[in-house]
Amino acid sequence: MLRRAAKSVQKIAEAIAATANCNVTIIDSNLVRIAGTGPYQEKIKDYTPEGSAFIKVLQNKKTIVIEEPGEEQTCFDCSERNHCIETYEICSPIIWNGEVMGVIGICAFDEEQKRYLQERKEQFLNFLGKMSQLLASKVGEIILFEEIETRNRELDAVIQNVNQGVICIDAQGRITHINEKAIDLLDLNHCIHDIKNTSINSIWDNPLILKAIEDRTDYFDQEEYYERQGYKKGFLTTAKIIYKEGNIAGVVSTFTDLDNIQKSAFRLREKNTDFTFNTLIGVSDALMQVKNRAIKVANFDSTVLIVGESGTGKEVFARAIHNASPRAEYPFVSINCSAIPESLLESELFGYEPGAFTGANKKGKIGKMELANKGTFFLDEIGDMPLFLQAKLLRVLQEKRVTKIGGLKSQKLDIRIIAATNKNLEELIEKRMFREDLYYRLNVIPLSLPSLDKRPEDVLVLAEYFLRLYNKRFKKSIKGFTEEAKDFLLKYSWPGNVRELENIIEYGINFAEGELIQLGDIRDRFRAFSYNQTKSLKERVKEYERETIEKYLERYGWSDEGKEKAAKDLGISRATLYRKLSQY
Repeated sequence: MLRRAAKSVQKIAEAIAATANCNVTIIDSNLVRIAGTGPYQEKIKDYTPEGSAFIKVLQNKKTIVIEEPGEEQTCFDCSERNHCIETYEICSPIIWNGEVMGVIGICAFDEEQKRYLQERKEQFLNFLGKMSQLLASKVGEIILFEEIETRNRELDAVIQNVNQGVICIDAQGRITHINEKAIDLLDLNHCIHDIKNTSINSIWDNPLILKAIEDRTDYFDQEEYYERQGYKKGFLTTAKIIYKEGNIAGVVSTFTDLDNIQKSAFRLREKNTDFTFNTLIGVSDALMQVKNRAIKVANFDSTVLIVGESGTGKEVFARAIHNASPRAEYPFVSINCSAIPESLLESELFGYEPGAFTGANKKGKIGKMELANKGTFFLDEIGDMPLFLQAKLLRVLQEKRVTKIGGLKSQKLDIRIIAATNKNLEELIEKRMFREDLYYRLNVIPLSLPSLDKRPEDVLVLAEYFLRLYNKRFKKSIKGFTEEAKDFLLKYSWPGNVRELENIIEYGINFAEGELIQLGDIRDRFRAFSYNQTKSLKERVKEYERETIEKYLERYGWSDEGKEKAAKDLGISRATLYRKLSQY
């Protein structure tokens, strides 16, 4: 321990030597000289002789006086006994907290120095005792200071690694500590001066941390708002007063970004949904083909455009892609562009700052796109998005940054986009109802979901699946369907697709009284439909014609050029093609 105060120890040794008119050596508990004067100065960092008097002082914790060095019993074990040049020696222990940390030795080298020490023996014994105490307290002071420094560094490391803003102030409101997270949350990274030791009021008007001092009250999880040079942020803050002898010594404040709290809650709610590719029930080739394509696409970040009729499971497909992707640990956030009024859709997408417009929530709002950061953002019914928002969405997708309404600072986005529609976007482009540049931005990986009437093999498979699902949910034990009910399910055209089938099975389970769902249990739930109905020749021709035209358009595209090629291959004029399309 003495080594930690080596410079101070040497100065004390020199002071003792000047007072005693003799030479001084000081060793530590390991018998290493750490200070010395005269001939001992050259031996600093050397070990003392084996068996010397210093060892006995360390062992006994008592002062030893050697009046005849080399002749007394104390010296018999010393390896330098026969070569000792000392004529007189006083060795005193340095004790701190009951432990010997070293020895001070005053040594005479001639008869004059010996007489000087002998005549003042009691004075020097008392003097050495005081010097030992001085050395011990000096070392203790250094050790305590080092411990405080270590604790401060540990505290600083903890504070810097806390995922919250931390500010400490003294009783006068001066900042004594601030971590990097707080600097980032308060947007102070570009301050040209050191924030420490400045008044908290210089960076933050009326913060809760000052209110704690004024009210002499701790605050826990209180909302507060920060604004500086156009930058606005809401926090959830805790302020804890530090007292010393009954007086306020300072306050420690921790605060968390309200936006992040909302994001975390949303992520927790959305994480680990049950939708996977195993959720996509069916055995038909039509379903398996699009399912296999979706599985391949899931591993990459390419934008996906899912096209399909209402009720075909577009969102289920989107969630399955997300949950099979590297982004599965992050949220899947969806928005239905047709279900939200135009006036609200922009704020739902991008969010807004506190007080951004009349009627805005004073806390502001996080946009759905920001909530989806690092995850997947699903734009359902994208064909219904207003043109003015299409332009803003395109800019966000290009720049990969979003700015809240009324905000100045943009937020970087790392999201995967999946869009879906039941409309023909290429026709909407021709009618100037959808932006062509946005279409090409979204239509990187197109997936076309087959309607249920194109996959009749899946009807009964899905019916059995929904039967098991609602049996478990409603605690019923219906075993299946009558043959008449199965025949009915197979002949129905399913304009509502899988969603309609699920609803009908749920309806049937509610009203079925026997072990099997009968036709009478579900007939009333169908749209106008005659059980014995068969399609007329005209209807069958029209259906075949529509399927054939759609097949050619899928091959060549729905653009003017594609339609012209399709009409040519079909042997009809483009005008006839347009007329037939309008009839479908």
